[in-house]
Amino acid sequence: MVRASVKLGSAKLVVICVGLLGFALVADFLWASTSSTLLTSKPSTFVVPDKKNHKNVTASGRFLAAAYADLDAPNLHWEKMAQCPVPRLDGAAIQIRDLLFVFAGYGTIDYVHSHVDVYNFSDNTWGGRFDMPKEMAHSHLGMVTDGRYIYVVTGQYGPQCRGPTARTFVLDSETRKWQDLPPLPVPS
Repeated sequence: MVRASVKLGSAKLVVICVGLLGFALVADFLWASTSSTLLTSKPSTFVVPDKKNHKNVTASGRFLAAAYADLDAPNLHWEKMAQCPVPRLDGAAIQIRDLLFVFAGYGTIDYVHSHVDVYNFSDNTWGGRFDMPKEMAHSHLGMVTDGRYIYVVTGQYGPQCRGPTARTFVLDSETRKWQDLPPLPVPS
């Protein structure tokens, strides 16, 4: 008989703990979903230091550090470039000097490209297409360059969003020759 009361007391304790945890989760969700402006009584301000008049200019918004106050917003001028030889999705690209190397990618969900197209910024042309290693991933490639060599790490091999591969490669951008690197310990 004593054991039955102990079990009943333990069950009540578990129900109370689960109830408190549920209440805390709901309260946290409601708190996180409320706007921060509802919780503050004064509106935020945007302060930009004015170096000419040695005072701050205040407006609605947020604070901008003085380190960025004298920088003009970038005035980007877009130019149309030559159309890419093939449409692609989830390929990769990296620039070395005036050349843009564009790797692999999906043509469709069932077809992946296995080559590199090279764009020349100097004369606005595509040229120098060459094949990738057969074992190299076709999408979601990780890559970096040191200014000559392009290091390609992992990615997804083949169409239909297949799993990752552990294979890694390096491309000499001057000779356009590929070499294998040691694979990653696990695909990622």
